[in-house]
Amino acid sequence: MFGFKAIGKLTHEDYRIITPMIESALAGIEEPRIKVLFDGRQMDGWELRAAWDDFKLGMKYRGEFTKVAIVGNQKWQKLAAKVGSWFVSGEVKHFADMEAAYDWLQES
Repeated sequence: MFGFKAIGKLTHEDYRIITPMIESALAGIEEPRIKVLFDGRQMDGWELRAAWDDFKLGMKYRGEFTKVAIVGNQKWQKLAAKVGSWFVSGEVKHFADMEAAYDWLQES
């Protein structure tokens, strides 16, 4: 499982760090099955270029994502979960509660 916490606004520079970390973690895994816990409770949004970076990363690994839990209390995060589900093969859900998100990710 990958866990990420965003504070403030995500930038292109953030993705220049995140992307190689993900690619390194997945290197050599024949059929990765990725679960993501994204803590966006302190997130203020994305720069436009960072949103594009996020989209490209999601498309590159869209077949490997099994579950993505987005935790936050903003309306746009609920929308992001819905839109994100269109682009990945697994389930994407929004949660207001971190414990509920973690429990859901632990289910098979």
